[in-house]
Amino acid sequence: MRQQGHDERIARLAEELGLPVETVKEAYLDALRDLAAGARIHDYLHLFVVRRVVDWLQRAVNAGQSVEHFRVE
Repeated sequence: MRQQGHDERIARLAEELGLPVETVKEAYLDALRDLAAGARIHDYLHLFVVRRVVDWLQRAVNAGQSVEHFRVE
């Protein structure tokens, strides 16, 4: 069930942002790994992951960067 929730969020984000699911998935999983490593409580982690992914991808698009194979640097 947990993975299904992530997959649903990724699909919804991709649709909202108008980006390929794989692009959003890469950014989402990067953010999830990064934030989960330091989190003591994971109940609301997905909210922070979504916020970070939207921020990363919007900044990349606004800067004219390709997000096809997005990687956080």
